[in-house]
Amino acid sequence: MASTLFFLPSPKTTASSSSRLSIPGLRPPRLHSLRRRAAVSVEASVATKPRPTVITFDPVVETKPDVGTGRKLAAWTSIRQERWEGELVVEGEIPLWLYDLQNGTYLRNGPGIWNIDDYNFRHLFDGYATLVRVCFEHGGVTASHRQIESEAYKAAMKNRRLCYREFSEAPKPASILAYVGELASLFSGASLTDNSNTGVVRLGDGRVVCLTETIKGSVQVDPDTLDTVGRFVYEDNLGGLIHSAHPIVTESEFLTLLPDLVRPGYLVVRMEPGSNERKVVGRVNCRGGPAPGWVHSFAVTDRYVVVPEMPLRYCVHNLLRAEPTPLYKFEWHPESGSYMHVMSKATGKIVISSSPYHNPSLKCCPVGRFRIPIDGSTRGELHAALDPEEHGRGIDMCSINPTYLGKKYRYAYACGARRPCNFPNTLTKV
Repeated sequence: MASTLFFLPSPKTTASSSSRLSIPGLRPPRLHSLRRRAAVSVEASVATKPRPTVITFDPVVETKPDVGTGRKLAAWTSIRQERWEGELVVEGEIPLWLYDLQNGTYLRNGPGIWNIDDYNFRHLFDGYATLVRVCFEHGGVTASHRQIESEAYKAAMKNRRLCYREFSEAPKPASILAYVGELASLFSGASLTDNSNTGVVRLGDGRVVCLTETIKGSVQVDPDTLDTVGRFVYEDNLGGLIHSAHPIVTESEFLTLLPDLVRPGYLVVRMEPGSNERKVVGRVNCRGGPAPGWVHSFAVTDRYVVVPEMPLRYCVHNLLRAEPTPLYKFEWHPESGSYMHVMSKATGKIVISSSPYHNPSLKCCPVGRFRIPIDGSTRGELHAALDPEEHGRGIDMCSINPTYLGKKYRYAYACGARRPCNFPNTLTKV
């Protein structure tokens, strides 16, 4: 799960590279405690017992031990309470770059509830979304979390069963007639989840929105209280059911992709600060395969948008099925090829469409820098940057300093997997 995050300095923070992300009037919370150890190099334990709350959830559901280590997997363990606050005790020292900021708040969302009574979800993207806040103030750390009150979550808690189509899960229809009705609602998007557990972004006008791949899963939240404000409604006629789970958001624009499952391709759309209207920048037509490839995010510069097209493609047949499939809502089409489409922001025209991978099997995905010439040259260059053994032969959930989006940057951060574990267990800096 490549969950987006950002750091919000308070108005009193001294000037820094991240001062553009300040929210005027954001109050330091009374705060909270995480159920997990969070924040870079900060190991925290609970200093105070959580205050009693009216809203509680079922006890933690024990997960099966990991086959390799015999340890229980904390990532698939539900939180104990839907809302929790407390103070954290720092073991060791807070990094100087955090301490020097004096005051700041870190927001992140992700799956927090993995079960409905005895029923356990199977995929990382199915867990019901929890919003987490960590506050650094005067050398101390406080934290909180709260469930995002999506329609999917509220319906599941009320009916004690799955009621919406999640990433890998679908409600079991009671009858053939019910199944036909559910399919009809799928085409309108009514049966799709709004479980916004994949990313959280701050728009240029200060609004904070939690996201997932479904368009209806855009949910506005209050960064001060963690309250769910309501659904973020896009006020345009572009429609669509899904979009990129990780849009590119800067102070001046919001860029995202809308996959077209009917005419395989992508719409690149832009939204200005203070607006809910998406406007089309241009369209990318797929060069291979029966459907657009699955795209979580994409690259931008100040003048161009780079849209990847990969062989793992959406599958309408799998979307319509009411039971899990091996590749969820996708199909693998290695013969369709992989491409990079470069679009001009100014004109919406495709200036380059190339295939950067010589070996379509992608048995080993190198971490490197690919240079795309825009002078008409026929070949680009792939520069290796890391020995695969340094990061476990694969990294994911990549991130950079958000103040450098669309600009030249030096460092990238990602989750790696130190073998023999196949699940992310390291933080990699490139």
